[in-house]
Amino acid sequence: MSISPVSRPSSGYRAKRSLKALAAALLLGGAAVAPAFAADPLPVTIGMSSRNFQPGIANMWIGQPLGLFGPDIAATTMGTQGGTENLVLMLAGRVTVSTGTQDIVLNGLAEGRDVPAVSPCVYLHGLIQRVDVLPDSPINSYADLAGKRIGIESLASSDTAVLKFLLRHSGVDPDSVTFLAVGAKQQAAAALRSRQVDGIILSDTAESDLIAAGVDLKKVPLDAALEQAAVGYTWAFAKNWYDGNKDAAAKVMQGMIKSIIVATQNPEAAVRISFHMHPEALPAGVPLDDAVANGVRSIKVRAPLVTVDRSKGEKWCEFTPAQWTGYVDMLGLTGKVDPSVFYTPELIDKINDFDEAALRKWADELKVPVDAGEYQRWVAELKAP
Repeated sequence: MSISPVSRPSSGYRAKRSLKALAAALLLGGAAVAPAFAADPLPVTIGMSSRNFQPGIANMWIGQPLGLFGPDIAATTMGTQGGTENLVLMLAGRVTVSTGTQDIVLNGLAEGRDVPAVSPCVYLHGLIQRVDVLPDSPINSYADLAGKRIGIESLASSDTAVLKFLLRHSGVDPDSVTFLAVGAKQQAAAALRSRQVDGIILSDTAESDLIAAGVDLKKVPLDAALEQAAVGYTWAFAKNWYDGNKDAAAKVMQGMIKSIIVATQNPEAAVRISFHMHPEALPAGVPLDDAVANGVRSIKVRAPLVTVDRSKGEKWCEFTPAQWTGYVDMLGLTGKVDPSVFYTPELIDKINDFDEAALRKWADELKVPVDAGEYQRWVAELKAP
């Protein structure tokens, strides 16, 4: 169900209901353990903390048709309203892997709750959120946001935690800011243009998409120190599932990393595959080639935050203790939570055990057919390295 350009009571109700469901899921102790590998592929549902299948984050769903998970995993991607709903669904066993739930888990642990979730992979390093305003807005800094109304995709979104951190570090009391649910992308832009909100929180890729669609926006600048804030976005599992399926978890994480590599190595192929999978994401009235070009720009905007430099000894999914210390401090939880209760590096070597050079070469050669029938035949014949 889409959210109208104005905040509705039902949005707040859904957020409260999600929190109640989270508490109930925690009392149940997490999802049941799935059976070990059988002859059929293990079904895995990837929970995405958004319902918007924009091609800028196509790495979240292109892995399965490309065969990047291998023969043992059958992955699908489910959109959710945000981190809270994503975590609730995972602990209830309806989602296998959650994304963007790290701050919710850490806050729950800091409050003394037993949150049965574990993450073997940090896949994105850095801030992806920003506040955008109209070009003629008098807002020119985060300090200017005091007392203002800020639009957010959903009240269940974890973006609010990041914005509150940015406000605190800019000398603004977060409680002075009103958050209103305005939906995604064009809905959010409509709320901004009608001045129902003073600014909107956007991801880097969503901002890129709106600018490409002709929406005039002014990004509120951040201090250089905040631009380098130690933020880590995780893929996480329910602890019971993870403990019983570590080999499967490593395969899933490796497939997700391979999807990032393919998307950043050949963004045009990733975008075209994404539009075949989610034609509803094609903007109305925009020629396909133009929509593809816009999607490629979005992937390139996100790429620096989701790639690693193997030549420097960096490893996929790794997040150092120093980085975790910085992130916990960003959330205002210093001394209240031990992130090692949530994050484990134990699968890092397994996840990184593949021929990245061969995968990149294969990705470079992908030429995605435009015709739907030809695409289906092409996908069926693919053999990923």
